[in-house]
Amino acid sequence: MFKKIKEVPGFVWILLKTLLISGVVLAVCGPVSCKATEEGIVLVNDSYSCPKIEDFYVTGENSARIVFDQKVALKGFSLNPLVSVEKVNVECSESEESLCLVDVIFSENLQIGEKYSFYGEVSDRIGNSLTFSLPLLGFNGRIPDIEITEIHPKYASGSNSSGKYYKCEFIELRILSDGNLSGLELYSAYDGAAKSFVFPALEVFRGEILIVHLRKKDDAAVSELGSDLTLSKSKYSSDKARDLWAENENARLGDEMDVILLRNSGNGTIIDSVCYAEESSVDWKSDEMKNAAKMAVESGKWNDSSIAGAIKLNKLTASKSIERIAEECSAESWRMTATSKETPGEVAY
Repeated sequence: MFKKIKEVPGFVWILLKTLLISGVVLAVCGPVSCKATEEGIVLVNDSYSCPKIEDFYVTGENSARIVFDQKVALKGFSLNPLVSVEKVNVECSESEESLCLVDVIFSENLQIGEKYSFYGEVSDRIGNSLTFSLPLLGFNGRIPDIEITEIHPKYASGSNSSGKYYKCEFIELRILSDGNLSGLELYSAYDGAAKSFVFPALEVFRGEILIVHLRKKDDAAVSELGSDLTLSKSKYSSDKARDLWAENENARLGDEMDVILLRNSGNGTIIDSVCYAEESSVDWKSDEMKNAAKMAVESGKWNDSSIAGAIKLNKLTASKSIERIAEECSAESWRMTATSKETPGEVAY
């Protein structure tokens, strides 16, 4: 193919041939780079991206799943606090652009509510390595049945002969079966997911009443995590119920409208929900509220996702709440209380 020129020394000629071949490859490939792997040379164009983690969640008492956006090979995993990895299953399609599911089986059950750090390393098809650290919460297989029984959306403060008081937002719940609260959260579509209240890993029993206070303004607001239910003395505390306080001093819940979801953060299951709005409202104010109401209906925990299906509020004040008076998941099962007739710790039906 090449005709040797006598005046050019042999080693120079070899160099010229190498440069010529390289130039042809670059001209044909354009914006393409090459990378050597164990399987040979792989051509990579500018649009190539390294693997990304699409999702990560626990799937059982001793298992978790990582979802990658492309095919990966495993290099190692570890869990801290130390629990050994017993087995890893990888399921990837033949297409390089399809999701890759990595199921990790641990040697023992993880403790309910325990916070773990999951470390790992994988490599992609051209040898790039991806290291990661992911938070993992010990799986809770004992989620109790719970219903929301009272909501106090408005905030106010005042003073009397005893000093200053704060009427903070709260949500009351009744436990319908024994279980553990780990992994549960109270979500407000008005506040957004980042401000959800996350429950501690508490054992609860059928018949218990919980009051989740969503704003904390004084030192008398004490979360009751043990057997003594008389520790909290702030406004709306109850010696008949377990008081839990959010470490928050800012506004929570929508005054005019909101969609409240009690859900399992591990798998997204909605355990209960409530939709409310001022009776003059013609539509939900945000897509987040619309989507939350739709999820509530799809889960069977509310009967109508439109604003017309919400509990009708009429001149709601900080001295009123909305309370449940029947089991059904609909606006007809709720009512506004009269002024100063809020009943935290006492269920109306």
